[in-house]
Amino acid sequence: MNPLYEFIQRNRVIALVEKAQRSDSCKLSLDDFDLSSFPDVLLNYQGLHLQSLNIGHNNIRDLPKDVPSLKNLQHLSLEYNNLEKFPEVLQNLTQLITLNISHNPIKDLTPDIGSLVSLEILWCNSCCLTRLPRSIGNLVKLETFGARHNKITRLPDEICNLTNLRWFTMEDNALQNLPSNFHKLQLLKHLNLNKNLFSHIPFKISEIRSLKYLHLQNNQFFVLPESTMFAMPHAKINLQNNPLQVPANLQANLVYANVVITGKENEVVDMYEGFESDSSSEDWDNSVDSSDLNYSDTESENENDHEEIMSHAPMLSKFLIT
Repeated sequence: MNPLYEFIQRNRVIALVEKAQRSDSCKLSLDDFDLSSFPDVLLNYQGLHLQSLNIGHNNIRDLPKDVPSLKNLQHLSLEYNNLEKFPEVLQNLTQLITLNISHNPIKDLTPDIGSLVSLEILWCNSCCLTRLPRSIGNLVKLETFGARHNKITRLPDEICNLTNLRWFTMEDNALQNLPSNFHKLQLLKHLNLNKNLFSHIPFKISEIRSLKYLHLQNNQFFVLPESTMFAMPHAKINLQNNPLQVPANLQANLVYANVVITGKENEVVDMYEGFESDSSSEDWDNSVDSSDLNYSDTESENENDHEEIMSHAPMLSKFLIT
């Protein structure tokens, strides 16, 4: 990295941290700073009361052992970095409510995701996961869980302990079935199983009466799962882009009003019309690959900070030692 650029970036980080300390801000965004390591300045300042830290889109490979000193931290986004394993120090941040580790080459969530017992939102999309650990069942407060674009072949039975789960996406994995007690997730509302290897819907899934949206596009359904479909009039089921042998009289979805069978993959077939929506959620049909934490206030502040700091770049460069 160019020494001048590295110097400026480092001072931009220091300036933002100092401002957060002066203003007693609880939010900080250090997105896209080309950081190769977690900034020590975050750990050295006394009186920094961060609750939300977004430090994604950098080149961080590991977290320092002093990260647990951020005792007030509740929301942490580490997406788009170079973490090759789940940072062991995170297991000491038991107060975390939101964690986003998407788009890192993490192969396993141990040690130990199961320690983060306060988590309500967990995103680990586009990692290199082949499995979920059994300790995932410890996260009993979890409401939103996304593990899209991985290589997971089965879900552990302990996933059924997550009885507060409402939003669950396993899109683009290699699942063929669900645990036998999956129906215990009685608060589940959105279930996204697109782009897996399902050829049938487990009948017991119809017992989840809160389920409103079941996404099964691009799977291996050759035959319509009629018994399950009839048992789920409360849910919209999307079966587009499956190799279905559909009778001609069903092509227009005339018989199964709650099932989407035909249409283009990118075409929203008004699945949500007439169904209650949750104003606190995003439209999952149009959602991005990983959930962005809401740092809108912080980002707007930081844009002004960046302009102010960059305006002093020539002045700062005189301190550079080459």
